[in-house]
Amino acid sequence: MLTLSGPLTHREAPRVLREGEAQLGQAREAGMAALRIDCAGLSQVDSSAVAVLLSWQRTARADGIALDIAGAPEALSNLATLYGVESLLAMAPAAATHPHARH
Repeated sequence: MLTLSGPLTHREAPRVLREGEAQLGQAREAGMAALRIDCAGLSQVDSSAVAVLLSWQRTARADGIALDIAGAPEALSNLATLYGVESLLAMAPAAATHPHARH
């Protein structure tokens, strides 16, 4: 699992992108079929967060790894919808990943 926390804006994006790519590389080497990205701890996002997730999604698909993006804050979901990429990211909103959420 890759847990994201704090802001993910243009300032943090290059570092976070590299860290995620490293995690994906480890998942590929370990033969993992899926990797969960926990976004619940994100406090601030901008379009860079969407770009990072899209880049990870491309890498994961190329490596045959399913990316499970969970706990997306509302701001991140709204940006994905605004840019028309919500279906590419298939993010689960934060409420859907809460242990007490109703189904």
